[in-house]
Amino acid sequence: MDFTISDLKIIPLKESKFVRLFSISYTQDGKKKCWDCVEAHDSVSCLLYHREFDSFLFVRQFRPSVWYYQEKNQIQTKNGLTYELCAGIMDKGLDTKATMIEEIIEETGYSLSNIERVTSSFTALGFGANSQTLFYGEIDESMKVSSGGGVDDEKIELVFIKQNQILNFIYDESKVKAPNLQFSILWWMMNKKAKFD
Repeated sequence: MDFTISDLKIIPLKESKFVRLFSISYTQDGKKKCWDCVEAHDSVSCLLYHREFDSFLFVRQFRPSVWYYQEKNQIQTKNGLTYELCAGIMDKGLDTKATMIEEIIEETGYSLSNIERVTSSFTALGFGANSQTLFYGEIDESMKVSSGGGVDDEKIELVFIKQNQILNFIYDESKVKAPNLQFSILWWMMNKKAKFD
């Protein structure tokens, strides 16, 4: 992925259309406590398996928060790039399935209507509690309608990982990924793998 990052600055967050910062004051077992929290949109994600390529399709993109963490903790690889499931936030007034289908087209360029709901879980439990619904979809080249890459100024790269290399990939700590990606592969191995062996 070719990109240039410049003029990167850390600035205090005053307002955001994506998150809201707040504190919760409460009493637990007679002891007064306070906890800082972040309210964020619920989201959706989808594990995509390409039948013709015998590969999983992930998206790779620059995440400023990952770059900041890498820089602050002097991690050798400081590029801020992540490998993720195709995903999006629930901010369009659509249900989870419709949101996911729209995100798949925008990010990957594949158009499909048959996706399977796997489960939902909470993310960021220590400082926020938003829900993410996980889906699964199978694609092939007949479903390709555009190059993908996101909308507006998003810069998303498509990454195919072969099925026979997926375990090495999910355990490769040099490639930043979230637990939902690793969980989705475990789910696929338990529920879908036999179909493709």
